Amino acid sequence: MDTKELAAGTSTAAISAAMALLPLSFSYPPVPYLKFDLAEVPVFLALLGFGPTAGFLSATVYLFALLLMGQFSPLGPLMKYAAVVSTFLGIWAGLRLIGRSGPRAKLVLSGTLGAALRIAVMTAVNYLVLVVFFPDFLGFAVGALSAFMGTKLDPGTVGLLLVLAHTALYNALHTVMSLALSVAVLKGVMAAGAPRPGWRPWIV
Repeated sequence: MDTKELAAGTSTAAISAAMALLPLSFSYPPVPYLKFDLAEVPVFLALLGFGPTAGFLSATVYLFALLLMGQFSPLGPLMKYAAVVSTFLGIWAGLRLIGRSGPRAKLVLSGTLGAALRIAVMTAVNYLVLVVFFPDFLGFAVGALSAFMGTKLDPGTVGLLLVLAHTALYNALHTVMSLALSVAVLKGVMAAGAPRPGWRPWIV
């Protein structure tokens, strides 16, 4: 790990931790305990701008910051970490598989694989949470979804499948949001000639 990766990883994690203290998240309406978290964007910036080492360092430092903050700790921070790291692994694997392509094709294809891996991992994690570790929480999740849909859902197989389906959709949308905002910030940084003239993000 070089100095630039260390600086990028720790500084973006610090920004994410500061953002996590602010009211910058908003609920996914069908299942309102799922939150779209803008504090995830700086961590994505570390990956897209400076590479996997900086990205994984940023995600790990951010994890420890969330654990110290005590917000639904340790389950919430660990689930956030699983979501981010699985996305990063998918993006990294996608770039290794794509080979030579234009920046836009790289972003779309690697982002799609990142979203797919995030959905797979988080569907499995949420199944374990709702069925194995905290089965009482399934009733709350199904109740929230029932209220949104205006119908009575059985907190059994059908209710579970619908909650997991919405969780998958939420994770897909979150990946798109985090990537789109990160790319927009990177374009602004490049247009401003920072961090140095001629700098190109790792993703391209």
